[in-house]
Amino acid sequence: MVGDELLTAYYSISRGRQYVGMAAAPAPLSLGAITEYLLAYGSSVDRREFDEAIFALDDVFRKHWEEEQERKKDKG
Repeated sequence: MVGDELLTAYYSISRGRQYVGMAAAPAPLSLGAITEYLLAYGSSVDRREFDEAIFALDDVFRKHWEEEQERKKDKG
């Protein structure tokens, strides 16, 4: 299934994520990280669509992380 493939790829790619700043905020995934994954594992999904899907998943993850930080700040 394409959805499973993309989620598995996102999980693998995000394991190499960098964190930045005092809050150790998750940096966006790089195109290079996606390319490294595709060179190692390949994909049945068109490259443009693959990139868009991985970046969209990453946007959701980072937005959720920011919202969690705001909630913690409001509680603390």
